[in-house]
Amino acid sequence: MQKIPINLAAPGMKLAKPVTKEGGMTIMAEGMELTESLISRLEAMNIERITVQGHPVDMGGAGAGTRWGERRDRLDHLFRRYSGDRWMTRVKERMRQYFQIKAAAQEAKMKAVKQADAAGEGEPSEKGGEGA
Repeated sequence: MQKIPINLAAPGMKLAKPVTKEGGMTIMAEGMELTESLISRLEAMNIERITVQGHPVDMGGAGAGTRWGERRDRLDHLFRRYSGDRWMTRVKERMRQYFQIKAAAQEAKMKAVKQADAAGEGEPSEKGGEGA
């Protein structure tokens, strides 16, 4: 089971937990297989993260050169005085998880922009040229 940002979701992934709105209303049930249209709907509803089955997104080294990756890498230094404090260790690990997710999302966004730029090199946009 892996919690991922919605922008890293891909068709074919299956939900490991139901997707709910802030009030607790279930939007999608556990076990549903994601499609492109379902992902778009979740984005339109401002759902930021979902939990999917397995570990389909490799977040191991993601974002080492990103702003979020740099923050994640500094945590050991920032928490160095609290190594014996169980509560602060838990805080540090939660922050590490958060920065890891943000770094992976930032890296995926940068890759998507690069791919879009490479696919559209020298071509006018589909919405009526460059000035539209």
